[in-house]
Amino acid sequence: MRMRDGSRESNRTFRGAAGVSRRRRAVNLTVDETVLARAKALKINLSLTLERELKKQIRERETADFRNRHAQAVASHNRFIEENGIWSEKYRSW
Repeated sequence: MRMRDGSRESNRTFRGAAGVSRRRRAVNLTVDETVLARAKALKINLSLTLERELKKQIRERETADFRNRHAQAVASHNRFIEENGIWSEKYRSW
């Protein structure tokens, strides 16, 4: 598919983990030429490596964001447990 700016968008579909189809989109990146040459020499799949690292970064930032947004609620809950204990304590078998 050709975009307005004249670039092309990839409509290729690839099978990911568990056979799930995922659309892929071509992007342009700049990489230090020495790093790129070494990666190619080691036959490192650039797309897969970037995608894995992006997923890792997304997961880390979303986790940090969740913790920041919910820190007050978690602290309040922990205070409540410290002051009042767990309601089901008498039913615990461990």
